[in-house]
Amino acid sequence: MSRLDDPVVRLYVVIYLLLVLKMAAVGTYTSILRLGRKVYATPEDYALQGLARKATVDEDIERVRRAHRNDLENILPFFVVGFCYLLTGPSWNAAAIYLIGYLIARVAHSVFYIRSMQPHRTIAFTLGGVFTLGMMVQTFLAVARAG
Repeated sequence: MSRLDDPVVRLYVVIYLLLVLKMAAVGTYTSILRLGRKVYATPEDYALQGLARKATVDEDIERVRRAHRNDLENILPFFVVGFCYLLTGPSWNAAAIYLIGYLIARVAHSVFYIRSMQPHRTIAFTLGGVFTLGMMVQTFLAVARAG
């Protein structure tokens, strides 16, 4: 019997893969901007293109890079917290609220970050944190009851 027979596990896997895809999309967007604007990350990238290194920073590229870094700082811990939460055997409805809610919050956060939309960005970030914290609390409670 596969663990994927459990609908909560399937949901977690789908959300996990969608978040990885989202992070890859933000990283790819950074590359597309770099190529289109000829603003590269390293001196060897400029040399490969036969260009002199630009002295200025492209604020749009840096904004997308910060959004990507924010994903790495927040989504990776979410994966671990989500996996621990999964071990508690949550109901599908509770898992769906946390997991789908987090996915929506993080997608919205990236869009709002890249488009410089405050306070929307902060609200989306906070919601993602609330979903993660909720799973952490539920997991701690389950561990305390078990042992």
